[in-house]
Amino acid sequence: MWSSIGRKISSCTSDGMINMTVATDTVSAPRQGHGRHWTVVIGAFIVMIGASILLSRLLIFTAPIISDLYYLKDAAGKVVLRTLASGARVPVEINGGQGAYLLYFSIMTFTIVIPLLFFAGQLLARFGARVMLVVGGAVMTIGLVIFARSTGNATFYLAAALLGLGYGLSMALIPPVLVNNWFVAKRGLVLGIVLAGTGVGGVIWAAIGPSLATSSVGRRGVLQIMAVSMAICTILPALFLIRNRPADVGLVPYGAAGTPVAGAAALGAVPGFTYAQARRSSNLWIACLGFLALGMVLSVTQVLSIIFRTAAYPNPVDKTTWTPGQVAFYSSLFMAWLICVVFWKPVLGMINDKIGLAAMLLVSASAMALAVVYLPSMVYGTPVILMYVAMLLMSSGISSALVAPPLVIGQAMGAREFAKIFSLAVAFLYAGNAIGAPIWGLLGTSGNTKVGLYLAPILLTLFVLASLVAARRGQAQYRRLAQAETRAQVTSREATTA
Repeated sequence: MWSSIGRKISSCTSDGMINMTVATDTVSAPRQGHGRHWTVVIGAFIVMIGASILLSRLLIFTAPIISDLYYLKDAAGKVVLRTLASGARVPVEINGGQGAYLLYFSIMTFTIVIPLLFFAGQLLARFGARVMLVVGGAVMTIGLVIFARSTGNATFYLAAALLGLGYGLSMALIPPVLVNNWFVAKRGLVLGIVLAGTGVGGVIWAAIGPSLATSSVGRRGVLQIMAVSMAICTILPALFLIRNRPADVGLVPYGAAGTPVAGAAALGAVPGFTYAQARRSSNLWIACLGFLALGMVLSVTQVLSIIFRTAAYPNPVDKTTWTPGQVAFYSSLFMAWLICVVFWKPVLGMINDKIGLAAMLLVSASAMALAVVYLPSMVYGTPVILMYVAMLLMSSGISSALVAPPLVIGQAMGAREFAKIFSLAVAFLYAGNAIGAPIWGLLGTSGNTKVGLYLAPILLTLFVLASLVAARRGQAQYRRLAQAETRAQVTSREATTA
């Protein structure tokens, strides 16, 4: 039987994966089970709605928390101001100022990075997506409860550590891995649809969060609601909608041509590097460098609320009170950003599927570069239409941060041990977030935010170039490796049976 095995390796698919074609050892009528595939997509989409709480919705509390706990106030409750050498007047900060508060974000992202670097991929391979979602969801729920009750740096940092650990064990890794396991055709589009859940969740919280926070529910009450929502969005999909792999329910990935039998699998029919091979490949580390640069740029989202607040006020210094109109305008900017995120993620996935990875990266990075260069001009009195255009462009880059890394790693490293390799690589994206957040905070405190915004396009260019180099070189390398392995194993089998 082994002598009849074909040696042809087919051309690369649109997402960069290689189809290893075996002439005789496939099941003739694999079950695609499209409905069950889309049930998993719905479950992963709901998980990403929960992820929006950490990725964007905690941002709505940045400005009020800093104002309440980190600005000195006089007896009348007004923020005390000081004059810089430049003549600008800024709030007098206490408890370490906004830089100390924003350190929670660095702690959260570093505790995302630690499991991704060292054990999240291995635990996922051992226990599966469903178990890891339940565990991660429970840890994040506890973290949100503590965050809601925090009154100082220590409890904010403890909450951040729990939020990061839970996220690193589950949400940072599982939705892209599920898409990779369940889909071959339309992988980019499906990935975009799943990850658009963060935008949908963000829109929901942007619509109800600010009004609830200023009502009798209060900021702490909204955070308690978020804690309950986190449990619902992780534990319930894991129990009722998600299955780890198509084979668990007798199916094959959507778009797969056939089901390899045991002998074909032994030939390494799943293309790509092993985890050990990937770590020895320079292309993996080139991609990681690009993700690190992207993460540093994206951490600008931690100060967007402050930039938006400045744009909402006729006096950019006196931010001690809110009018209903200012609240509405501030919320509408976030809403526009989040609605555009919902739009951009599947669009970027389709661009990847139809045109290619390079086009997707160039579109998203160019749009975000234009937005961040414009942000310093976004002050009170700027034409409102330009502010909303900036949100459209900014959301493209934010969307790419979730859509691009799994597609880049899929092309550069293949599918053989995707979960383990992706876990390692995406850790650098979050490490960039952790490094960038305090830098943006310090730039904001010193009044130099615009310097960082003008430098951001350089880092975005580095991200695009590193991703393209890694994808093209890595794909060529593992294709050659796959061909060599297949020829050697077929020759060995033929010699054994001769």
